[in-house]
Amino acid sequence: MVLVLWQKQWMEDFRYVALALPSGGLTNHADPGTMATRLKQTFGTGPQGRERKRTDVTPHPRRSLKILHTADIHLDSDSYGNAEQRQAHRALYRRCLQAIVDRAIAEAVDVVLIAGDLFDHNRVPDETVLFVQEQLRRLQQPVVILPGNHDCLYTNAIYDRHDLTAACRNVHVITALHGQTIELPQLDLVLWGRAMEEHEPGFHPLANIPMRHDQRWHLAMAHGFFYAQRQVADRSSPIFAEEIRDTGWDYIALGHQHVLTNVSQGNVLAYYPGAPLMQWSGVQPNGHVLLLDLSPTTGIRVQPQQVL
Repeated sequence: MVLVLWQKQWMEDFRYVALALPSGGLTNHADPGTMATRLKQTFGTGPQGRERKRTDVTPHPRRSLKILHTADIHLDSDSYGNAEQRQAHRALYRRCLQAIVDRAIAEAVDVVLIAGDLFDHNRVPDETVLFVQEQLRRLQQPVVILPGNHDCLYTNAIYDRHDLTAACRNVHVITALHGQTIELPQLDLVLWGRAMEEHEPGFHPLANIPMRHDQRWHLAMAHGFFYAQRQVADRSSPIFAEEIRDTGWDYIALGHQHVLTNVSQGNVLAYYPGAPLMQWSGVQPNGHVLLLDLSPTTGIRVQPQQVL
């Protein structure tokens, strides 16, 4: 069954997004018969689609992992109705974050990825940041946060005013403007992302991503607008299909597009989980998070789960 949904991009116009949702779960474009995505470990393809063979990859054992991927939570939106409606809206989104943390605990995930726009803007009060810290401290596992276009990294912004890493020992915030690698050796996991200072067409979220050098799990995070073809970008923070394909990484955890969408390319899985709550006319408000099962023998299985 194909659902055609209105996708509301914050500060951008409306456009249609077609999303195939077969009964039982998502399917990879390369394997339409499965009920969820399964992909064995590979190293990607070259710029012309040729297999990129790596002769310098160091063999490394790796363990099975479970990961929760979310994005676009948009805490504390202040552009919603009158004061009473805004208060109810704020409480709903706080309940959403709490439900995401509950899900991560119940599923015993190893890592939580928040791929941008945890906050709706950089003016959120300290009270909201304290609420986030309280929720993230409930988790024992690592949490990796990438700033998005609503909570981007600039002077006196949220991640400049508040050190979430110091407040929550399990939290990593990606703050390097040219890209940052986070290694979690206990999980056989390498994570990478590039912090956004300004949401504009010249910012490329996957620029500077390093080549992989061993067989540990390699997951990247990026927040921006997906283009199926290379072109002059008329949207900010463009992510091109060929950039995803050429990373050779296992999975790209995306944010910015508010509808659940599979944009996997070649041997690289890439998903937008969509916003966990979608508050606009004609759309089911209960969005998704993605649960990833990473297996060294069967690859990666992607399962969408509704939040509330």
